[in-house]
Amino acid sequence: MGKIPTVGLALAAGTAIVLLGVSARWPVWLWAVPAVVALVLAVLLATARVPRVEPAEPPWEKTRVTGVALPSLVPDYDFHFSATVWWRPVLNATGTVHADPAGLAVETVLSRARKVTECEVPGRLDLLQHRLNGVLGTTSRDRSELVEAMGGRVELRLSDDDWRRLGKLSEVRKTEEVWEHERRYEQSRRAYLGEDVFKSAGSAAMWWLARHDDRIQEAVDLIGPLAQLSAAANNQAVSELYEHLVPGAFPEGEGPDGPDAEPPVVGPLGRMMRDMRMQSSSPEGQVYVHRVADATDVAGRPADAGLIRESFIEDQEPPAGPGVRFTKFNGSVNGFATNGTSPEPEE
Repeated sequence: MGKIPTVGLALAAGTAIVLLGVSARWPVWLWAVPAVVALVLAVLLATARVPRVEPAEPPWEKTRVTGVALPSLVPDYDFHFSATVWWRPVLNATGTVHADPAGLAVETVLSRARKVTECEVPGRLDLLQHRLNGVLGTTSRDRSELVEAMGGRVELRLSDDDWRRLGKLSEVRKTEEVWEHERRYEQSRRAYLGEDVFKSAGSAAMWWLARHDDRIQEAVDLIGPLAQLSAAANNQAVSELYEHLVPGAFPEGEGPDGPDAEPPVVGPLGRMMRDMRMQSSSPEGQVYVHRVADATDVAGRPADAGLIRESFIEDQEPPAGPGVRFTKFNGSVNGFATNGTSPEPEE
């Protein structure tokens, strides 16, 4: 019996006792006490909480899903998904039913699993499998809210062909990354050597000396080869300042402008004068060239002396330098003196 009919009966009983006592002229205490008891009982029944009886929950059922292809983040590389699906119908007031509630439950679990797998790359199956077990382990209702379902005991795998392809791609990617790092390192090193170290012969010499600060003489000996490297790095010819230091720069019988461009005696003299910062056309240069030519004559090499005169001397008469006077006898110069004196010719 429900709460409301019971309270009504208690109130009716109390009211009947009062009416009966008054009409029969009973003593007040005889009918008042039962009436009060009936009223108190009605109040207690009205305020008492009656336990609500919930309808019984339907039991869980389960089904197994095997080898369903779910997409990954990489196109054409699908996960093969297997799992156990637990499900039960949802109690509803409309009484709507579905012909295949297990299918609704499977579709719900697969939809939740797909949202996870399509954001993951294939390869780390164990990690993804644990994640799916965690995500699918909570209950969720289908879109029509007729069943609630959850999944577990997830298994993932890739096809053998996909595994082989992924292995090859991984090896190629790793090799390409190593090659790219090596290429960038080589470019950086070339830029450092070409734009900094071998920018000039001087910077190359300083670079070598900084790495071998206790081998100064060896650094001096390497100036020629370093100048040659610097010129090659900048696609230029070796500077005239360092030409004479370059090993094999002028093979015997050749000058700086090609085979036999200058006679053997003329080339070295010209380079020596350039090293001395002396112009052959200057008065000092002409004095110097005259002396060398005359000395070469005295040494018994008149042909070389003639070549020097032809190449360098503009005026065949020797210029008189400051405080210098040549003395000639027997057709040749055999000495010179300063301050206006000259040696006497030998008897």
